[in-house]
This record gives sequence, structure tokens and C-alpha cells, in this order.
Amino acid sequence: MTILDVKIDQKFMKDLFILVLGVGLYILSVQLFVLPNELASNGIAGFSVFVNFVFNVNPALTFFLVNIPLFLFGWKLLTKRELLLSIPGALAMSLWILIFEAIGIQGFTFDHMILAGICDGILSGIGAGLVVVSEGTFGGSLLLSRIMEDQWEMGIDKVLFGIDIVVMMLSLVTYLALPNFAVTLVSCYIFSKVTRFIGRVDYRVQLIKRIRMTFKRY
Repeated sequence: MTILDVKIDQKFMKDLFILVLGVGLYILSVQLFVLPNELASNGIAGFSVFVNFVFNVNPALTFFLVNIPLFLFGWKLLTKRELLLSIPGALAMSLWILIFEAIGIQGFTFDHMILAGICDGILSGIGAGLVVVSEGTFGGSLLLSRIMEDQWEMGIDKVLFGIDIVVMMLSLVTYLALPNFAVTLVSCYIFSKVTRFIGRVDYRVQLIKRIRMTFKRY
């Protein structure tokens, strides 16, 4: 079977499973660490929260509207397979949110907020990295970073962190306290690096080589 000239075979279904799992870990991190510790969401999700605070627009609606031009942009620049895997990725975000809300999952609060930021960066980065491995996205900043990586050879981690900085600055001047801003920024940096480490084999090999060279010097 084919959809949009993309063969729906065993590999596609395996990648779809990895995609949905990755999105689940990403949303789980938000539920466990971001919300209980009053951190900000990163990427387009964070921008949606900003728009909600300033203009009282539902974040889900903003996320949907922002994704429309991104998907149209991606239609011209990404492969059909990447786009076909991105649509269920975006839908999976809403599905996982509903599942975790139905379960009533409880998050963790930390005496030292930085621990929440570190945990969020690692877990959400693993989730997003798995999404990259699947060759799909869940829309938003990850979709935009994939486009910029494919077309202009920009590191996916640099694009993600650049978008996050802009979103965090908007959040800081509207609703986010300075300590929460600082911790969220650390979380976003860890998230971007872990995403690239999990999702890009060449970067992983390069980083391991650097670590080995550093140890050899000592």
C-alpha cells in the first residue's frame, strides 16, 4: 500500500511506532517536570502559551494555526515520507496530552528548580531525538529545524535553541519570572543537544571522539 507515493511497509510502521513513542516521552516530560515546577514550554508550544497570556487565545488553536504555514512550507522542501510521518506526530501530541490527563499523572516538584530543568531537558530531548530518528516531526519548531537542517545544513540543535531563546525572551517580558526563565533556558539547551545526540549518528560519533581525545590528554 502507498500513500502520497510513500510505501507503507514494515519499516514505515516501525518508524511510526518510534515517532509516537518519542512524542509520548516529550509530553510526559512536560507533565512530570515543566508544569509542576512552573517552567515554560519550549518552541512553538511555548509561543502558544505566550499568545494565550497576551491575547487570551487557546494555545491549541495557536499551535494549530502556526503549524499550517510550516506544513505548507515543508511540503515544498521536505520529502513526502517526512511529511507523512509529521502529520501523525502532530496528532500524537494532542492524543498523549489527553491520555496523561485521563490517567491523572502527577509530576515532581524539586526544592532546587534546576533539577527539574535538567530532567526535562534530558527526557524531552530523548523523546524529540526518537522523533528525529523516525524521520518525522511533531510539527512546530522541530519541523522548522528539520527544514533548515535539510536546506541550509544548519545543526538541528542550533535551530531549536535559537527558536527557544526568542520564545523565552517573549515569555520573560510577559509572564515568566527571571529564575524560571534561567532554568528553562538551561533546559532548552540540554534539550537541543540531547535531541541532536539521539537523532543524528554523525553528531553522536563526533562527540564521542571528542570525549575520548579529551581523556587521552589526561
